[in-house]
Amino acid sequence: MSETQAIVVAGHGALPATMENAPATVLAEAQKAAASLKDVISRKPKPVVINGEQYLEFEDWQTVGRFYGITVGIEQEPEFVQLGDAKGFKATSVALRAGQVISRATAYCLDDEEKWGAGDRKPPLFQLASMAQTRANAKALRNVLSWVAVLAGYRPTPAEEMDGVAGGRPTIPPCPKCKNAKKVIASKYAEKDGTRPWYCLTCKVKWGDANRPPQPPSDAPWNPDDEDAEREG
Repeated sequence: MSETQAIVVAGHGALPATMENAPATVLAEAQKAAASLKDVISRKPKPVVINGEQYLEFEDWQTVGRFYGITVGIEQEPEFVQLGDAKGFKATSVALRAGQVISRATAYCLDDEEKWGAGDRKPPLFQLASMAQTRANAKALRNVLSWVAVLAGYRPTPAEEMDGVAGGRPTIPPCPKCKNAKKVIASKYAEKDGTRPWYCLTCKVKWGDANRPPQPPSDAPWNPDDEDAEREG
């Protein structure tokens, strides 16, 4: 039997008789991809960190896809749907390598999600259609590349899918000096201790750790000095 022949297991169809690539080779390549991914993500000004775990956005999944020659796109235009009182769009995307479909995924975006104006304010439908497409694209890439993301230390769920989940995306903390969060970003480079401070572009001050979002006590406002003192202690 040649290496490309298959054996048939009752009830399970044809299974490959041998591995196409040696595990050591596959892992070595994946570790290189993971290291390169971490280098790219470390430069993001506003990483998506929820409950201390970092999630990759669609553009990040595209980066991983490029490492393996994988591209993604919608299979057809987003479809308008109504589920109960919620309205929105459903989109299906496919991931391609060498012109062959290797993954397919469907995702939704509905107007009952908190981010999209649940209540009296409803978002433009085109925004829902666009997000449904983005989620489907990210999900199609996630189906075949999540193992690389996990090797790099990231969560396998695309960040866009966390918008409708309890906890949602983290709130950027306000600057302790100007009390404004509009110009706050995560520092581009990590400190010597591995932390990535928040940085106010207006006041030029750094504090806290973007990799560990602040969780203020219920009876007092968040104080970045308390967090720094706790970490140093």
